[in-house]
Amino acid sequence: MRLRMIAAVVLLSLAGCDGTQPGGGPTASAAASPSAKALPAAGGCHAGQSLRPDDYRPATLNAVDCAAEHQAEIVRVGQLTTPPENKTREVYTDCDTAAREYVGGDWHEGRLGLAVIVPSTEEWIAGVHEYRCALLEFSADGFTSRLRTGSLKDGLRGPRPLALTCVDVLAIPDGQGWYQSIDRLVPIDCAQPHNGEYVGLYASPDVPHPGMTKLTREATQACNAKAATFLGQSPSKFANRTDIIVIPTGGNPERWALGDHTVRCYIVTRPDNRVTQSLKAGS
Repeated sequence: MRLRMIAAVVLLSLAGCDGTQPGGGPTASAAASPSAKALPAAGGCHAGQSLRPDDYRPATLNAVDCAAEHQAEIVRVGQLTTPPENKTREVYTDCDTAAREYVGGDWHEGRLGLAVIVPSTEEWIAGVHEYRCALLEFSADGFTSRLRTGSLKDGLRGPRPLALTCVDVLAIPDGQGWYQSIDRLVPIDCAQPHNGEYVGLYASPDVPHPGMTKLTREATQACNAKAATFLGQSPSKFANRTDIIVIPTGGNPERWALGDHTVRCYIVTRPDNRVTQSLKAGS
């Protein structure tokens, strides 16, 4: 029961923001020449389209003040020396580093997605030779950005206002007290009724993608350990619990090839057991 459901949730990330094929968004041929409009600079924001991270292209970006409603925030602008065939590991690493510095911690620990924006061939010919690194606050883990006002800068420093905490599980019950499939994990205030909570990250070794079946097994074991620590329980005690299961999300092969081997770990209660506090309080 657990492995079947968990595998489905790990695969959820493939259909969400981490799963679209690189370059899946609009290109310059479908919009005005990107060289003819002002693109957001580092520290600036984008508005106009709510996109998944891998859908962004320079042609889709519309510069706005971050005090206005927007979907994403540019944390770095870098120069490409050759036409981009695709996103590269070096560019992704630079964006990942810039994002961590910008928010003050590992962005995976926040309600955040990272968009690596490189020009299409048409955009390169039109004169766009920069790549942009953008952060967005997601509407649900693995899905699109949400409208927000204000900057994301320092969101994981001090009181950490962007930190992942509790989530509402949008799912189809299986008629046996658990879930047939899970659609989305939506961040929510822990004082509101919910049935899930973020408990930590698992970073897999830098090896070729092991395949989703093996990764699901590895991530589940690692997340079980994270959950036990989060709840202040021994691994053996947590393993015997029947009221909470572990859900890992992540593992997209395209992101994996760029060096992102991070999996988020969540604990989830039964559909009929919604709480209004941290699950840690009831452990």
